[in-house]
Amino acid sequence: MAGRTDNSVVIDAPMDLVWEMTNDVSRWAVLFAEYAESEVLAVERDTVRFRLTTQPDEDGTQWSWVSERTLDPENRTVTARRLDNGLFEYMNIRWEYTEEPNGVRMRWIQEFTMKPSAPVDDSGAEDHLNRQTAKEMARIKKLVEEAARARAGSALDEGNDSVEGKPAASGERGPVFRVLLRAEIAEGKEKEFEDTWREIGEVITGQPANLGQWLMRSHDEPGVYYIISDWTDEERFRAFERSEQHVGHRSRLQPFRTKGSMVTTDVVAEMTKAADR
Repeated sequence: MAGRTDNSVVIDAPMDLVWEMTNDVSRWAVLFAEYAESEVLAVERDTVRFRLTTQPDEDGTQWSWVSERTLDPENRTVTARRLDNGLFEYMNIRWEYTEEPNGVRMRWIQEFTMKPSAPVDDSGAEDHLNRQTAKEMARIKKLVEEAARARAGSALDEGNDSVEGKPAASGERGPVFRVLLRAEIAEGKEKEFEDTWREIGEVITGQPANLGQWLMRSHDEPGVYYIISDWTDEERFRAFERSEQHVGHRSRLQPFRTKGSMVTTDVVAEMTKAADR
């Protein structure tokens, strides 16, 4: 008999935000505690093929597999399947999103059969998946609701013309908050990525709290770009990062990226030299 799990959680956030954050596969290593890496391999219309790699287990072992998921934005559903089955004969997953009075219910239905050689049978796998799903759904609920509160607060500040959305006076400014990003771009899409980044970059640079941005193409790593983005402080950066506007930016860039990472820093020393002219 095949295994089946059916779990759901209600997220107190707008549907568009829940949909965007939970379907941005390139950021699943942030959204899910289980994954160490999420790599987009191909995107064709509403279908994305990607590789997931788990965090090391207690023995140091990491598991990796390729999956494919197809989004239906109109009906707010997603169908997914593993292409590298590993210990499974098959694994199919359906995601459903429905609006309720207190938020959005996100439901995952997993249907599978374990291989005879697997260390657990279907029933044992159900128990494990139910436990793991509950943990991941609680984490996702927390992260999305935090983003929703930040977005609401940012919109309120802008409406009230609060100083929160404006850079502090130079005499009050603390260390520059610098964001360092690394992006691996699909072969053949480098030029389109650069053009799209420039369009988005102009919008971001126009934010009162942004101090400037730099896009750099690696000499040594084909298809790899590094981005520096400077901000007056972390609070203003995080408010913009979680805004509806920037969620849209990430959606535009997702088809080009296969991998990505982000590091945040405080600039503790700066030495510049005027160029000889």
